[in-house]
Amino acid sequence: MKRQIDYSIYLVTDQSLMSTDSLAEAVEQAILGGCTVVQLREKELSALAFYQIAAELRRLTARHDIPLIINDRIDIALAVGADGVHIGQSDIPAAAARRLIGEDMALGVSVRSVEEAVQAVQDGADCLGVGAMFATSTKEDAEIVTMEVLRRIREAVEVPVVVIGGIHKNNAAAFKAAGVDGLAVISAIISQKNITAATEELVQLWHSTPSFKGAIFDLDGTVLDSMDVWERIDIAFLGKRGIAVPKDYVARICAMSFTEAAAYTVERFGLAESVEEIVAEWNDMAVDEYSQHVRLKPHVLAYLQKLKADGVRLGVATGLPKVLYEPVLINNAIYDLFDAIASTEEVKRGKTFPDVFVLAAQKLHLPPQACIAFEDVPEGVKSAKAAGLVVYGVHDKYSESFRADIERIAEGYLVDFSEAPCFR
Repeated sequence: MKRQIDYSIYLVTDQSLMSTDSLAEAVEQAILGGCTVVQLREKELSALAFYQIAAELRRLTARHDIPLIINDRIDIALAVGADGVHIGQSDIPAAAARRLIGEDMALGVSVRSVEEAVQAVQDGADCLGVGAMFATSTKEDAEIVTMEVLRRIREAVEVPVVVIGGIHKNNAAAFKAAGVDGLAVISAIISQKNITAATEELVQLWHSTPSFKGAIFDLDGTVLDSMDVWERIDIAFLGKRGIAVPKDYVARICAMSFTEAAAYTVERFGLAESVEEIVAEWNDMAVDEYSQHVRLKPHVLAYLQKLKADGVRLGVATGLPKVLYEPVLINNAIYDLFDAIASTEEVKRGKTFPDVFVLAAQKLHLPPQACIAFEDVPEGVKSAKAAGLVVYGVHDKYSESFRADIERIAEGYLVDFSEAPCFR
């Protein structure tokens, strides 16, 4: 009879990443921490070495009553009496694998699309591994799966779905909110100095209710498709003074408050105007655009409405002054959706500091740890994290060159808000 498997905390092995002297030691520590299933995945071993480790882990997992899954090697899975096998899209077809292992062993299949998921289930898959969700050192050439594709896979099939690829304690809640049945984890468990404690923390996170009660949004480049406005303003403003826009200028000022950016501009270019005069000129140049022409980025409105309907408090943490953020939010009919707005004008420092995010959380009457933030530039991501928020990066063409940096430090990365997490 096929065993019922709890896929919630799914350890996938990699001896090259383990912090212990032996794989058996690492696996046992993970089991003691609450790991619910183990997959032996070792790509560089000979058949004999793979079999010997598989036999050792079969004895170990049987002693703890934990299922053992073998990656790729159906022959070894059958030889050691494993509970199942897991195969990829370039391995033996799932239908053929099912014929070989029979009906009493579990069959897992890696998928990256709805079509692959549906086909795998038709061919006899009991569980789907979806990913990679993020780039990882264990599979550097893996194709990244978006949150939107993950949701569509979850809706299309009834078998358990687990996510793999860059999964760790800081993004676990987002995936549980997407409706998956488990987290397939490698380095977040096996590379940790205290494997048992790391596993226990993931177990606790998995079984706890997501605690995000507030969502805090940057505006320019995140909620608003507005960065081209500032490109034109920079060209016109500096061009009026006979200065070409330096290549690094936008990157230098993107996280500053208006006052900081104006002071930087005065100093860099030796301008005669005061900081106050430059801020006023920028506002005059931008106010018509923000009042009439700047629009929301794709899927923003639907996401804000969804969170609002779910009782999530909505806030803004922006570098824009009130003279610009108020008309653009009103013109796009989202001003009334927000419970609080914080501007760097109020805290006197830009987004290279966490102040504006702390203020936004205070205005929502929530601790920062109960909030998630959305930002499009690395400095904003870093500062929101420093304030204690979980942070998702948001794609914008003007910050595309920073994408790798953002993905490295953020808990998630959105191409657009159709991929954004929900928490109710």
